[in-house]
Amino acid sequence: MPASTKRSRLASLSGVGSIPASLAIRGPRQAPQRAPDPDPRPGSREPRPAPPLTSPCGPVLIGSASWWDDGRSPDRRKPNMSCTVKTDGPCRRTLNFELERAELEREIEQRLNKIAASSAFKGFRKGKTPIDLVRRTHGKKVTDEARQQLMGQAFSAAVKEHELRPVGDPVLNLQAIDEGDGPVTFELAVEIAPQIDLTLPESFAVTVTLPSIDDELVEGEVGRILERFGKLEELAEGEAIGNDDLLEGDVTYSVDGEHVATHEGKPAFLRHGIVDGIPVEGLSDAFAGKHTGDRVSFTAKLPEHFEPKGWEDREAEISFEVLRHRRLVLPELNEETLKTLGVESEEQLKQRVRAGLESQRTQAAAGQIDRSIEEQLLGSHSIELPERLLAKTIDRKVHEVAHQLMEQRGMQAEEGHEAAEAQREELTKSSNEGLCLAFLLDSIAQAHNLKASPEQAVEQVRVLATREGSDPEQAVAKSIQEGWISEVQEQLSNEQVRAWLRERAQVTEQQPAES
Repeated sequence: MPASTKRSRLASLSGVGSIPASLAIRGPRQAPQRAPDPDPRPGSREPRPAPPLTSPCGPVLIGSASWWDDGRSPDRRKPNMSCTVKTDGPCRRTLNFELERAELEREIEQRLNKIAASSAFKGFRKGKTPIDLVRRTHGKKVTDEARQQLMGQAFSAAVKEHELRPVGDPVLNLQAIDEGDGPVTFELAVEIAPQIDLTLPESFAVTVTLPSIDDELVEGEVGRILERFGKLEELAEGEAIGNDDLLEGDVTYSVDGEHVATHEGKPAFLRHGIVDGIPVEGLSDAFAGKHTGDRVSFTAKLPEHFEPKGWEDREAEISFEVLRHRRLVLPELNEETLKTLGVESEEQLKQRVRAGLESQRTQAAAGQIDRSIEEQLLGSHSIELPERLLAKTIDRKVHEVAHQLMEQRGMQAEEGHEAAEAQREELTKSSNEGLCLAFLLDSIAQAHNLKASPEQAVEQVRVLATREGSDPEQAVAKSIQEGWISEVQEQLSNEQVRAWLRERAQVTEQQPAES
C-alpha cells in the first residue's frame, strides 16, 4: 500500500471527533487542546489543534449556572419559603412556591435605602433623598429585581432540598404570580436529567483498524515534509504527464449531452485526484502518458458548490484541455535541508517523524475505542430525553448549519436556512444521540466517583490561559463570572469517564483492507 494512502487511512480512521459529551445551553467553549505534530522542526508551525470537546448537538450542562444560581449573588441565604413539586413527566417538574410577603417587602426596602444613600437626586444632597421619592422613581424596577432575586434563591434552595438535577433554565409561569397582599406565590417549570439504569459490562469488545507505523509510512511522511520545500518546475513540451504532476487547463462540463459550463484556467492535482475542486476517481490513470495540448475526458458527480447552481449531484462528462504542465521537484535530503529541519541526520529526522506518527496513532486508537464504547453504551440504554432541551438543541444545530452554509458556500440567508432545514432529520438523530451520550457519561461519572472537582476546573483554566499567553488569574475570574467554568468541569469529567471506560476495553487490532 502506498505510504500516502496509509497516512490518509491513519487520519480517516482516527475516530477523533466522535460524539462527545459536554452539554451546555450557553457560555464560551473551552479552548481546544493541542495535539502533537510529526513535523520535527522546532517552531516550524503551530501544532495542529485537537478537536474541541464539544458535541455536534451543542451543550447541556447538568445543573448549569443561570439566573437562579449564578455564583455571583451577594446573598445566597435560603429564603423563608415552602415548595411543592409536581411530576409532569419523566424529565419535567413543576415547582409551586410560597414566600412570606414581609420577606419581599424587606428586600425592597433594603434596596431602596441603598439607592437613597448612594444617589444624588435633584434638589437633595447625596444621602438625603426622601425614601418616598426613591420609591416613586425606582419602585417598579427595584420590586422586579427583589422578586427575581428571591425567586432565584427559592429555586436554588428547592433544587437542593428535593435533590433535583435541572438542565437549562426554569420557565416562569407569569399567570401564577400573585400580586396581592398575601404570600408571594409563583410557579416554575423545569426539566431535569433523566433517570438512567446503568448497565455496564465487565468489558467492551473493541476492534481498532489502523495501519502499523512501518518504514514505508515513515518514508512517506518524510516526503510530505520535503514537499513544503519543493519547487514547481515547468516541463518541456512533449514530456509525458506523471502521477504527481500539477496541470492547468480549461474544463468543459456537459450533462446528458447538454453543455453546462466552461471554467478556464483551472488546476488539476493528479496526486490528490482533484480537478477544479471536484474529486475524480482514477484521475492519474486518465492523464497517464498525455502531454500539453491534449484533451482528456472523464466523468464525475458535480458537488453542491458547483457553478452554475442547479446541477449538483448530477453525473457530468468533463473534458480537460491541458494548457500548462508542472512538476513538484523535492530538495535533496542533504546537510542544508537537515539543518533547516532542525535535525543533524536523516536517521534523527526519521526517529522524530516515527515518534510523531506513533503519537498520532495512539490518539487515533483512543478515538476509535471511545467511539466503539459510545455506540455500545447507546445501544444498551433507552433514555427518554427532556423534550424542551432536545427541541432547542435541534433548532440550534439547524441554525448553526444554516450559517455555516452561508459563510462557506456563499448562500443567501433564505437558501442557507432551506438547505439546513433539509438536514433536520439527520440533525435530529445526531442531537438525540449526543444528548443521550452526555447523560450516560454524567451518570457513569456520578456512579463511579469520576466527577472532576472545581479545583481541577480552575487549574485547567489556568493551564489553557498560560498556553494561550493570557493571564491565568484573569481567565479564572472571567470563567467564574461568565459561568463557563462549569463547562470546563463537565469536560474534564467526561475525559476522566472516557479514560475509565477505555481501561475496560478488550482491544483487537487489525490492518486496514487493501485498496
